[in-house]
Amino acid sequence: MILNVAEIEAAKDDEQLFTLLSSTLGELFPPDLQGNREQFLAALAKAPRGLRAMAGMYDLDVSMSLDDLAWHFGNHSDERFLNETATSLRELEAVEVADIFVSAWEIVKPHLSEIQNKDWEVKEFTEYLEKTGIKSKINPLNERMWAICSQAGKRGLMQYWLTYARKYPERCVVSQ
Repeated sequence: MILNVAEIEAAKDDEQLFTLLSSTLGELFPPDLQGNREQFLAALAKAPRGLRAMAGMYDLDVSMSLDDLAWHFGNHSDERFLNETATSLRELEAVEVADIFVSAWEIVKPHLSEIQNKDWEVKEFTEYLEKTGIKSKINPLNERMWAICSQAGKRGLMQYWLTYARKYPERCVVSQ
């Protein structure tokens, strides 16, 4: 499916627009591609800026739904991808979310190489977060982020997709 501006503008409600965007993103970034960080980053670089931003922040939404910011960095510690996430949030005009994310990244940054170089068990990583003070430093940021997610409604951070697509439909299409 090639999404076009007319389809975005014709979406009768958020549900329909979300379905259009999700379908397009699913075609551009299938699960097997997402599983290969090198290929995923290369595909992101070729995508239209709006779709790139949506795909680039998706994992953060999942992390905030299932875990928290500290665990996000445990699951996604590639600095190229973290930079992509921050850039994506700014593109989507999620400025406060981007600021929170970057603040959390700064807390984790001194520990990132250690996080990257180990295959962590859940209990072990939880203890590491406590021992290093990461958890206590990030908790206030988690609270702010969860409040934003809650205010956004059932789609959490992905609500930014809809606002962005309505404001900049031309940035969310593969071809006009």
